Amino acid sequence: MKLVITPLVAILVLSMISPAAFCQDSAKIAKIKENALLFADSLIKTDVYQNWSAYADLAPASVLKYYGGKDGFIGHAQRIHPRTVSSFDIDFPERKVISLMAKENQWQCVIYESRYIHRDDTKKYHLVTYLLGQSTDDGETWRIFDVSYNSVANIIYMMPDVIGDLPIPQPYIISEEEELAKAQQQAAATAATQKAASKKR
Repeated sequence: MKLVITPLVAILVLSMISPAAFCQDSAKIAKIKENALLFADSLIKTDVYQNWSAYADLAPASVLKYYGGKDGFIGHAQRIHPRTVSSFDIDFPERKVISLMAKENQWQCVIYESRYIHRDDTKKYHLVTYLLGQSTDDGETWRIFDVSYNSVANIIYMMPDVIGDLPIPQPYIISEEEELAKAQQQAAATAATQKAASKKR
């Protein structure tokens, strides 16, 4: 007897299989993101407490190679570190995985990190940076580094196997006054756009 699978039967079969598969995939992605954030937390803490050997151990091997080895990487991090130091105690940064992609036998992610720091002039600054992570064991463990300690343009040299489609924003530091002015400008622009749209109706 020849089995004929009609479109309706196919849809019914897929509807029974897809939800379970989707749930499994969603749970896996959530676990991978959770693991990445755990390693990001370790990087942030070793940076704050200046545990440079452990900080370097979290970086991908290609990043260490770019700086001529572990000692070179540590020396560079120590030179850049003072600009991220706050003169007052600060809350733990906000962290969020904003991009996660897989290619061949690895996962890569970009983690948004946001925190406020105070300088000696008592001004408050918003520091936004991005952590680039790489996992070659299906998201269980991660090698990760802070993009702001160099530049986005140099990432291709620091990590040659970075996924080309992975969006990596440019880190920045902005004063509280500048951030407020920027927010006001954006609000005014949004209001103007909405006003123009309402006139066309």
